[in-house]
Amino acid sequence: MTAEGMSMPIAGLKAVVANNPGPLTLDGTRTYLVGESRLAIVDPGPPQPNHIAEIERAVGDRTVEAVCLTHAHADHAEGALHVALRLGAPITGGSETLDRLDIDGRRLVDGDSIEIDSGETRLEALHTPGHSGDHVSYLWHPARALFTGDLVLGEGSSMIAHPDGSVGDYLASLDRLISLRPALLLPGHGEPIRDAGAKLEEYRDHRLDRHRQIVEAVTVHGARTVPEIRSRVYGELSDDRIGKAAELSIRAHLEYVRSSGYVDSVSEEPGEPGDP
Repeated sequence: MTAEGMSMPIAGLKAVVANNPGPLTLDGTRTYLVGESRLAIVDPGPPQPNHIAEIERAVGDRTVEAVCLTHAHADHAEGALHVALRLGAPITGGSETLDRLDIDGRRLVDGDSIEIDSGETRLEALHTPGHSGDHVSYLWHPARALFTGDLVLGEGSSMIAHPDGSVGDYLASLDRLISLRPALLLPGHGEPIRDAGAKLEEYRDHRLDRHRQIVEAVTVHGARTVPEIRSRVYGELSDDRIGKAAELSIRAHLEYVRSSGYVDSVSEEPGEPGDP
């Protein structure tokens, strides 16, 4: 389905929203069509026949230069081969993303460009790990709109998917994006964000505050297991999917503080998998 009621803020930009809403995907995965005559598609989403058909209708008779992936998570990338084959377009993404998906395509390195339309209109690939180790964002020139995948969402916060994700990498990626001063954020889930700089700083401040809360749960309040930390920091969570996401992020934060060398006494409840 297209994004009902959403007026895309830039000419040459359209969003098609997959029918996979949920507590982690919000209203569904956003697939973006970028360009006027020669397009790039950012995150083809899940392999839903109706979603792929909607993408095809939105493309029409225009040329698709690339199907771009932000990362390998299924809700963003599982439809890539279907869309690429239907539209006769190459798949592009970071080398690690393509390796994880075991598909061929153009392997982007940081700073590579994907030309769309003509002249200076292009997408610049930016390696922005943190949510996952393979995450890439795309800066659209000259509009300076930033496709953030799962690094920044349209509402709420993004999880750090331990052990693949990293708090240190996540904070560094946010700092990098803040320094680029984008005009607009286009997240993989949720509405566009016009006050881009403020949102990026809000995400950084939130992550640092969450880090402080987790450290205090251990060092001040004596929490010794991931469930105890989760209860102290997040309170009651009614949806199990959000609870699991919270625990993944807690584990990522614990790994980050362990690398600092001053929190090393967190244990696991019986039956909990592995060491956090």
